[in-house]
Amino acid sequence: MKPYGNFVDGIIIFEYMTDIDKTTKAVVSTLLGFLMLASISVFVKLELRSGASVEWIVFIQFLTSFILITILAARNRFTDLKTSKLKYHIVRGVTGVLAFSLFTVAISKIPLVNASLLNNSAPIFIPIVTLMWLKTKIDEKIWWGIAIGFLGIVFILDPSADDFLKPGDLFGLGSGISLAIAYVALGILSKTESFISIIFYYSLISVIIFLPLALLNWSNPYLIIWSYAVISGVMFVCYLFFLEYAYGLLPAVKLAPLNFSVVVFTGILDWIIFGHVPNMLSLLGIILVIVGGILAIVMHTKDNEELKPNWH
Repeated sequence: MKPYGNFVDGIIIFEYMTDIDKTTKAVVSTLLGFLMLASISVFVKLELRSGASVEWIVFIQFLTSFILITILAARNRFTDLKTSKLKYHIVRGVTGVLAFSLFTVAISKIPLVNASLLNNSAPIFIPIVTLMWLKTKIDEKIWWGIAIGFLGIVFILDPSADDFLKPGDLFGLGSGISLAIAYVALGILSKTESFISIIFYYSLISVIIFLPLALLNWSNPYLIIWSYAVISGVMFVCYLFFLEYAYGLLPAVKLAPLNFSVVVFTGILDWIIFGHVPNMLSLLGIILVIVGGILAIVMHTKDNEELKPNWH
């Protein structure tokens, strides 16, 4: 009986270690993904400082990601690109590239960490978007998260300042709202569409929209700036792949609290590279938005299966 008991105990311990390993992989993958996203914002700011236009920056990044995803799709002879939800691809593509464009403009006008935080206020708006678009009822508990998040946004915008609601703040807030719509469309798409399909159409739509805008506002910066733009496109695809891998290991709702790690990473990079240190009011606002966003997205996705990513 003793050997048998040891064997059973060993199986239980092995399964426990496997679960820990799965969780660790998911957490590390998620954090790496958001570190990539934070790094993209740094590269974008460096590109803007060099004089590159917003239109050129957005176009080169999405053109790079489109080329990469096309190469990946070609490995399976483009069979991953079949879709039955073109409408949702268009909504996701248009709102996604709009969010990134507004975020890029915001970076040029306000501190990097503020722009990142307002962009990542999307979880606060997701329940509102689903209420208006999908007619999904909002649980009373979710309103607490939304209210806390909005209070944090007010602190970040600083109503006591003479230049309350600065253009940069409005662009950042607009990027968060646009991103919320994109996330809702993504939640619908991820139930039936492949990961390759979603990123392919997202990149394609972005390239189509920004090609004429980029040609009208073409930049020809130094080679190092070109490399920043291309690296941003590569990092963008890597960021999405890291999240795909993480969501394949653990439910998105369990990883939701890590979404705001991008704000922490961005704040650290903003401090190290650009020397910006947020004031106490901004720090309080950041904390409130993070807490409110986590509460809103965790409570909302708990009872809404259609919003939980299910990457293939």
